[in-house]
Amino acid sequence: MTETLEIPASHRRVRVWFGAHPIADHTAAAEQAAQYEEAMRRRFASLRVTSEPVPVDSRGDSMAEPGR
Repeated sequence: MTETLEIPASHRRVRVWFGAHPIADHTAAAEQAAQYEEAMRRRFASLRVTSEPVPVDSRGDSMAEPGR
């Protein structure tokens, strides 16, 4: 079994939700993600917008879903 050490996330995953369905999904560096989140909150004022840290393993690789 391989143990993965997590270090503080430098990236965030921002999603815009329509009910239980994400209609936008964007991962970026923390500063850009904050700007994106703010823009999405303005654009989609009535929808839920979430921002979550993206875990990074000890090699510095993002553990986000592939293709994001």
